Amino acid sequence: MDRKDDIQRIFDLQKRNYRGNKSVSYEVRIDRLNRVEKLFHENHEEMILALKEDFGTRDTDMAFMGDIMSPITNVQVIRRKLKAWMKPEKPGDGVMRLFGQKTYIMHEPLGVVGVITPFNAPITLAFDPAIDAIGAGNSVMMRFPEATPRTGALMARLVAQYFDPSELAVVTGDLEVARFSAALPWDMLAFTGGAATARHIMAAAAQNLTPVLLELGGKSPVVVLQDADLKVVARKTIKTRLINGGQVCIAGDYALVHETQMDRFLELAQEATREVYPTILDNDHYTSVVGDDAFDRLNSYISEARARGSKIIEVIPKGEALPDPKTRKFPLTMVVNPAPDLRLSREEIFGPILPVLSYRSLDDALEIINAREKPLALYVHGKDRASIHRVLAETSSGGVTVNDFLMHAGSHTMGFGGVGQSGMGRYKGGKVGFQAFSNPKSVFEQGIMGRMTLGFLPPINSARTRKILKSRVGIK
Repeated sequence: MDRKDDIQRIFDLQKRNYRGNKSVSYEVRIDRLNRVEKLFHENHEEMILALKEDFGTRDTDMAFMGDIMSPITNVQVIRRKLKAWMKPEKPGDGVMRLFGQKTYIMHEPLGVVGVITPFNAPITLAFDPAIDAIGAGNSVMMRFPEATPRTGALMARLVAQYFDPSELAVVTGDLEVARFSAALPWDMLAFTGGAATARHIMAAAAQNLTPVLLELGGKSPVVVLQDADLKVVARKTIKTRLINGGQVCIAGDYALVHETQMDRFLELAQEATREVYPTILDNDHYTSVVGDDAFDRLNSYISEARARGSKIIEVIPKGEALPDPKTRKFPLTMVVNPAPDLRLSREEIFGPILPVLSYRSLDDALEIINAREKPLALYVHGKDRASIHRVLAETSSGGVTVNDFLMHAGSHTMGFGGVGQSGMGRYKGGKVGFQAFSNPKSVFEQGIMGRMTLGFLPPINSARTRKILKSRVGIK
């Protein structure tokens, strides 16, 4: 049996199970959430080890914060509020309630949910949407990518220990397997990855009118206002850019710095890099690029920029030869004012490369941002509230953090997602995530007025009834 057969078998099992038991009780949902939490509590060290083996070198703290903490937190948030969320919502019925009419919204499970996760944080990006879906009463199948084979194999084994495949299952496979998965008639499909792959996923899902939730990334800008604390901003920008070897979808993809502060920002960024990472090759805290293809892609960005005459600043520790193809360690590389048609200016970089662009006025910075596709995240640093408000009001992005990085994505109350080319739909937001994987079914219960509504169904023979209908919309 190949992986496609395995996926089909599990999918059919989950579909049959859902059809036979559409009403998933609160107690069943809580039990499943508890088992997810237990899985993480009892196996997190083994998960971190698998991730480190897949990457070659991956910072242990990054692995814990990036792949372990969020799912556990998500379980805890949902568990506290789930009973209240499952209760029917009751919009106002007005005076008609006196006549026995009732209206309410039931949040029912969608059914069987597919989750396709990327390599950069494969565990959390699989489990965060899966946990939301479980809380909403769905069955879930998660596909782990071929780029992290040890992690995928481990998670398949662990999930099988804690869950029946009719509840939650893990499959692994390459892009072809992902496309096969996308073509199945899911009740919802959640995909995290690149926009190019998302187009194929969405096209396959469209054949079954499968609703999709897409989290795609993009070129997230860092706006440094003139009154920002330049030393703090430079340090945070660099540390965030280098998290997970730059392989974070919401890391700042390029920085916008006022032209009068450009030289100082570049100096401070280099100082911060050398201080945080005095060595790279033998440094277990400096994460490797996950694979040879990604490593070669990053090198091609720099080669193209260098050939076009761009100013390039590589922060390489003394005595080290980087980039290093053996360890796939890639140093922080800043490209100053790159041409807009370069690949690193047009494509999401997903590595430790930081274009730094100068601007003369805030209008110029806003124009640069708005000339590109809408990003998943945007960061603005400074004190002037009017300028901050302009950035918020005159740009569009999936989310924003002001005077820090990543914080909006860590919230389990607001929801996380993109807009336009950076994605659609939101999850990991407590009730936002619960609703994302639920069908808000509208229910109307008629009261004693039911005996009178027959006369309002066409054909209408009463002039008085016609007059009543017109008066309802202000027509005489």
